[in-house]
Amino acid sequence: MVYRSVPYIRFAYPTAKVESIGNPFITEKALNQLLEAKSLNSFKNLVNSYKDFSVDGEKAGDIQRSLDLNMINSVETLKEESPKSLREFYDRFVEFLDSYNLKNFLKAKVKGLELDITPFSRDFRKIVDLIKTADREEVPKILGEFGLDISIDADPIDIDLQIDRYVIEGLSEAKVPKIAREARDEFVGRLIDIANIRNLIRMKMSEISLDGYERLFLGEGREIAEWRFKDLFMAKNLDEIISGLEGTSYYDTIKQGYEESKRYDNTQILEISLDKMMLKSVEEISMRNFPFLGPLLKFIVSRHFEIRNLKVIVKGIEENLSKDRIKPLLIIGG
Repeated sequence: MVYRSVPYIRFAYPTAKVESIGNPFITEKALNQLLEAKSLNSFKNLVNSYKDFSVDGEKAGDIQRSLDLNMINSVETLKEESPKSLREFYDRFVEFLDSYNLKNFLKAKVKGLELDITPFSRDFRKIVDLIKTADREEVPKILGEFGLDISIDADPIDIDLQIDRYVIEGLSEAKVPKIAREARDEFVGRLIDIANIRNLIRMKMSEISLDGYERLFLGEGREIAEWRFKDLFMAKNLDEIISGLEGTSYYDTIKQGYEESKRYDNTQILEISLDKMMLKSVEEISMRNFPFLGPLLKFIVSRHFEIRNLKVIVKGIEENLSKDRIKPLLIIGG
């Protein structure tokens, strides 16, 4: 009995803490309150009135950077309070958070342009520091030392795919306690599914022509097997991609997002539906793997979407956009 209780004891405090803090900024009530803010100061005061948030800055860009730091602090604090056997997973999750900026940095570099970023993850920071001072021709060799196969004339889509593969592999191989492995594997599987669907949608919207599906395929996830991905790849248009997802748990959410994107004439809303699918997935993982990795994973993924919502709102306030234009761009769940 004592042996069986050990995992519960190690997870008890961090689980109780994240359950207490919650994720208010993916709820409609809290977001509606923020959408009424008329100034950046009003926005900051409202956000800082919530537990675990501390943001500052005078302009939208400054506030957004402060929000990014808040995100990383949330992960690092949880890492210190969680079992030590989860630390590698948290480090890999920070790479997931950094991946968007690293993709843009590398796309700029292969074009001979400069983009100033400061990653939070240790390895990504090393990559950026080395490449900043390197000649363009040296970039592939530096990336190769970190397991990234990106040529000097790589297409933007190939850079995205290489970074996605790197991040997914890191998360899937991150050591976690035995009690948490199923939750980790399901999360990675959902991440692969959603990334595969996202890449197919972007390919179709951008009218990119590829010779074969293999280049775009990130591997099999929870529901998108290789045969289904191949069929989706062969779809003639977005309607066929959406209908091809029928029979999966993703279909209803993405179909709704597709219909809303047409109503608002904004394809970004379709991609937001993919984020909603990820949010729904971690909520389900949390219930099945409670009180272990499940609720901790739900917290940091939901916090990621909270920060995204807050960055969208603060930018909307600075640009004097109406709440009716901002709200469709928010990820609401929980």
